[in-house]
This record gives sequence, structure tokens and C-alpha cells, in this order.
Amino acid sequence: METVVTESTGSGPEPTAAAVKVQPHPWRAAGWLVLFAVLHLLGVFLYIAGYGGYLGAQLGAQGEVVDPVAVQAQIAEHVTQPGAMAGMYLAQFVLILPVLLLVSRFKGQTAAQTLGIQSFSIKQVIPWMGVLAVFLAVETTAARVFNIEQGEFMEMLAGSKHLLLALVLVFAAPLLEELVFRGYLFRAWRNTRLGFSGTLLLTSALFTLLHWGQYSLVQLSFIFTLALILGFAREKSGSVLLPMFLHLGNNLAAAVLVLYLGIL
Repeated sequence: METVVTESTGSGPEPTAAAVKVQPHPWRAAGWLVLFAVLHLLGVFLYIAGYGGYLGAQLGAQGEVVDPVAVQAQIAEHVTQPGAMAGMYLAQFVLILPVLLLVSRFKGQTAAQTLGIQSFSIKQVIPWMGVLAVFLAVETTAARVFNIEQGEFMEMLAGSKHLLLALVLVFAAPLLEELVFRGYLFRAWRNTRLGFSGTLLLTSALFTLLHWGQYSLVQLSFIFTLALILGFAREKSGSVLLPMFLHLGNNLAAAVLVLYLGIL
């Protein structure tokens, strides 16, 4: 069932009757989130299966006997490399984005309206970039002062200078993740009993959970803090584009420092 509520941006006058739009049902949105999670795992599976098939075809073309154990060992080594990380995320991107755009369309409401793809005041960019700069400075300082363990994932990325992975991190990841968390889910839950605070905490927790297994608990706390900043930016601007821009800026800084300069 579709629910009819008003879009709240957290600033400015109350919306007029013309601003009343249909938006995703909260529980249905939770169901689609489960599907997104399944597609997330499916993307990893398809990439690994595809790479395994590629290795098998290579060996067959060379007239060699395909040893499943040897192929599995090569796959296990490959999936820890930057190229595999980029390939798996692109597979997830291709699977999730079309479904997200499809389920965001409603009668009388476009996917862009559901996802919050709308203009925002350029005057908001500089203050929020300042907030992001402070966050990055605190994160970097804390990592140095407290000698935070970066983990195998970050060490694998450090100094790799992998262009495709850099492009995925800077452009594809902010686009898809913001459309899901600060776009679709934020829109579905913002005007429920959760309100802004509940929606902010829930979407930020889910965003952090997405990165579970890649980072330490301390790093996950920084990711949660970043998610809170992005959620506030979504609320204050009324647009998913501002948090998307901030997310891009954060990942660009990480790509330069970690992937290209090797700074952890």
C-alpha cells in the first residue's frame, strides 16, 4: 500500500498541498532493503563465479587440465586484490541501481522525487564542506595519536594506485549508497514515528553495517559519525545530492591518501 505524507526538509516553511506526494511504505521499504542486501551478496557471487569461469576457460584454451582446487586457490588470492574489490562493487552497482530506480517510481511521483534528487542552495556547500574537513582532520589525528590498527583491508589498498578502484570509490559508491540510505530509506522512514532522529540513527547504523568486516570497530565508529553528518546534510538541504557530494569528497580524500600516497 502506498502512503501519502508530506516531504519534510527540516528547514523553511511547511510544505503546501502541492508538495504532498506519495512515498514508499515504511515496511515495504524494509522489504526492499532485504532484497538490496541479497543483490549485494549476489553481486559478489556472480563476480567470483565469473572469474572462476574465466580461469577455467584460460586453462582449457591452453590445453591444461582444470584443477578445481588450484582454481579455488587462485580465486581466494584474487578476491583480496584491489581489482577484485572494484569488480565486485560494479557487479553490485549494476544489480541494485535498476531495481532501486524501479521501486522508487509511484503514480504521481517520479523516482527522482522519491529519492530526493533535487537542487539545493549552493550557499550550503561551504559550511558542510567545513564540517567534513573537521571530521577528516579529527579522524586523521585520532588515527595518529592513538595508533589505530588499520587492518588487512586498508593495508591491501594502501599504495595500490588502482585507477578503477579509485573511480568506483569516488563516484559509484557515493552515488549508489546515498540513493539507498539518504534517498530511498530516508524518504520512507522520515515521516513515520521514527521521525528525523530515529531515521538518522537507523539509516546510519545500516550504512555502518554495510562496511562490517572491512574495518575495525574504531574505524566503524568513524563511518557511523560520517553517516550522521550525511543524514543531517540530507535533512537540512532537503536533497540527497548534498550528502552525495560530501560522500564523494570524503572518498576522494581517502583515495588520494590511501590508494595513491599509501598513508594509513
